Amino acid sequence: MAHEILEGIRVIDMTMWQLGPVNGMMLATLGAEVIKIEMPTGEAGRVSGTPIKGGEGKGFEGIDLSAYYENNNRLKKSLVLDLTRPRAKEVFYKLVAKSDVVIQNMRYGVAKKLGAGYEDCKKVNPKIIYYNGTSFGTKGPDGTKPGMDPSGLARSGWMYMVPNDKGDPVNALRGCSDQIGAITGCLTVICALLARERFGVGQECETSHLTASMWLMNCSMQQFLYRQIEHQPPAETRDRATGMLSSYYKCADGQWIMLISPSQRTWVPLCNALGVPGSVRDDPRFTTNAARIKNAKECIAILDSYFIKKSLPEWTKIFEGTEVMWEKVQHWEELANDPQVIANKYMSDYTHPLTGVTYKYQNLPMQFSETQAVKYGRAPLLGEHTAEILVKTLGYSLEEVPKLIEEIGKPQKPPPIV
Repeated sequence: MAHEILEGIRVIDMTMWQLGPVNGMMLATLGAEVIKIEMPTGEAGRVSGTPIKGGEGKGFEGIDLSAYYENNNRLKKSLVLDLTRPRAKEVFYKLVAKSDVVIQNMRYGVAKKLGAGYEDCKKVNPKIIYYNGTSFGTKGPDGTKPGMDPSGLARSGWMYMVPNDKGDPVNALRGCSDQIGAITGCLTVICALLARERFGVGQECETSHLTASMWLMNCSMQQFLYRQIEHQPPAETRDRATGMLSSYYKCADGQWIMLISPSQRTWVPLCNALGVPGSVRDDPRFTTNAARIKNAKECIAILDSYFIKKSLPEWTKIFEGTEVMWEKVQHWEELANDPQVIANKYMSDYTHPLTGVTYKYQNLPMQFSETQAVKYGRAPLLGEHTAEILVKTLGYSLEEVPKLIEEIGKPQKPPPIV
């Protein structure tokens, strides 16, 4: 059996919503034991959004299994600890002493007030890796400012990267600042673990919505900075695109096709494949990219008039063997049947043990030939593993557990989000 990449690594996960939990979920998928610490009423994400199919009433105390929480916390263990209580702090410190990583995304400074900050953990375990997920970084005037996914979208300039006719900001791709923040958070933790292995040091590390969202746009943003342009140009709509050969067109069957042909030499092969007459193909308004940009509306209108004549499968056959690069513009629901997704196992079938329903399950976006990085499992019920962790991990006796659970925080039915 192949080894799991992070087997033997124990992570204490004090995160909520998406920025932190997805980080922990990725670490768990890579083989780490991830213990999610929750207040007695659980993380708010448990009652956020809609239930998974078949998950109505299947959660703790009859609550629904939230699709949002289920994805972000699969493969973890749940330990209820009310860190405002002395016995809960005792349990927490014992767990820190036996762990490798602590991740948290509370507003910066809150964990410290609870006695669960980096310095508190470092006293117990000098080699602990302590990760902070924030919205704006821990330094500067907004270091303690609260924020969520829209904070990164707004502050990073992302909302101006979505084209619209007026050049106004657009709130698109919601959840993506959280997601890229979680991905970079996972990378940060793994880098810190490697540094500890090589140099023998524990440390505090961090990422934020802001820096992760900036980095996702790095190539475009850095070119802008290198060119030292005073103002960022607005995102392009189709009729003012800077490349008709890298735009998208509607086909006769209602599907869209994306051209991916930045090279000037593609213009003639494209026109020939579309059946554009030579009089139009060789018109000085369209023969160079600069000319096409100057006459963008006319050029796109002409290409639109040809693409709409045939279906996407017809254009697919026509473009075979030409210099034209293209791609189908897909909807999410089409991905499960995409032959590339299937061949590369980007998704798998997973039958949930509590609902009995089989779902499509998105695997980590990385593959390894010798170490396991594909793992399936559900999110934990609230406090599901409290007794197990107290006894098997921390060494409390079975007789102590009932009274100890009363002292550290007994799971309670989460209140609904109003």
